[in-house]
Amino acid sequence: MTQQKCNSPECNLFAEYKAPLSPDNLRQYQWFCLQHIKEYNKNWNYFENMTADEIETFIENDIIGHRKTQKIGAANSDYFNKTNKIREKLFNSFDEIGNKEFSSTLLGSEYINALAELNINDKSAPLEVIKSKFKDIVKQLHPDTVGYKEENIEKLKKVLESYKIIKNHYERFKSK
Repeated sequence: MTQQKCNSPECNLFAEYKAPLSPDNLRQYQWFCLQHIKEYNKNWNYFENMTADEIETFIENDIIGHRKTQKIGAANSDYFNKTNKIREKLFNSFDEIGNKEFSSTLLGSEYINALAELNINDKSAPLEVIKSKFKDIVKQLHPDTVGYKEENIEKLKKVLESYKIIKNHYERFKSK
């Protein structure tokens, strides 16, 4: 890379910083040293030669990135037909999925955690198996059968909540 001299008159320092030549010529640069780039930036006014109306128009266009816009469908009279076809394909594909067709990969983490709380590893276990396992755990933890123990009460609360989650899942997805 060639070293350039600062663009400021009477400065012989190495120029490391580039600045646009003018607001009308933003892609061509002049080079300055640190001291002079600070002065240049301090005095730079992009809107200096613009009227108030031109500034307002610039700000309005800045919102859209100074890109040309058009009304929806103005350039292509078939615009709405094309977007409707896309929308129909997208939403019709969801209609084809029945509730029974949800795979285990689509099961929520809440449901999977509830199964784990009941020590059930089979994600597609039938409700009868889950009920049986639930009843066994409740018998092992219930205060009427084993006496009152605080840790059993907490575990029982978790098991009851897990069973509730599993039942809700079956009511929503499996019974239809």
